[in-house]
Amino acid sequence: MLTKYDYIETIALELKSTTDYNFQYKIGEVLKVYSKYKNWTYEMPNSSGGDDKNDGWIVEEKRFYQIYSPQQLRDSLRKDIQEKFQEDLEKLLKLIYVDNKWNGDINDFIFIVNTMDRNLPHDSTRYFDNEKERLESLYGITFNAKVVNVDYIKDLLEEMEINELQSISARLRVTSIIDYNALSAKFFYEFIDILNEGIQRKFRERIDTESTSYERISSPRKIVINNLEEVSQEIEGIILELNILEDIISTVYQDIDYADKFERIVSYTIKTYETLTNNYSGVELYHKIVENLISYTEFKRSYEYPAKILIVYIFDKCDIFEKEEVS
Repeated sequence: MLTKYDYIETIALELKSTTDYNFQYKIGEVLKVYSKYKNWTYEMPNSSGGDDKNDGWIVEEKRFYQIYSPQQLRDSLRKDIQEKFQEDLEKLLKLIYVDNKWNGDINDFIFIVNTMDRNLPHDSTRYFDNEKERLESLYGITFNAKVVNVDYIKDLLEEMEINELQSISARLRVTSIIDYNALSAKFFYEFIDILNEGIQRKFRERIDTESTSYERISSPRKIVINNLEEVSQEIEGIILELNILEDIISTVYQDIDYADKFERIVSYTIKTYETLTNNYSGVELYHKIVENLISYTEFKRSYEYPAKILIVYIFDKCDIFEKEEVS
């Protein structure tokens, strides 16, 4: 079953993969559904009617959107964004306060940039704040202005219910390409990457493993029952390190969407285990689970130990391998 997070991830990926007018159109479709969900009126002016520096606005909120999606990201992206922001905002304010367009007032100016797979360039000189203040002084007004990327849209998507997300997916024609298993795998690799970072941080800071304890559930007998004696030392050693994983779960995965995400990671691992039990058992099964989980990574050795930590964590929670008999 597809979750809310599946739709959010797929919509975000679709937006990042488009450019020019297609990006503007798809952002508009998202904002239409979002505004309807909030009982607001969203208007998207026809671009063929002239350049009014208004790619869409929420009437009741006096919130104006300008959308910038270059065909390719150049080294001069920061300067390009600055120039476009300054040009569009200055022109929009003139249209609002001199030509009395768009009801003659503004509360918010949201400048959405498609940075694709990159972050927004830094603004260490506070260029955008300075431009906003200059124009506020010019017109004797105050308003909010910010430069954002698709992460801003993801925040709006997270406010909505799954029905609205399904509607957006249908409008963007991405429903048919949502792959539950592929997304589960993506979440797994993302988590392993975070876990790897936690392991490296622990090594750098020389954190005492006894400073934060992990409450073990299984006993050494479970290792014997499953014929894992050959890797018992490895498993026991990893169990002593499971506090690293629990720390990550408690900090990175607090949000409800991230909680769902971690459940998907665990389910993905359990499904891999269940598939492999048809042909393997004992130590061979243990190694095959690791091998299959990291099979799609280019650099497998850096993923192997974090994957083992996750497997042993699920092993200790008794979700994989034969359970101990309760007396």
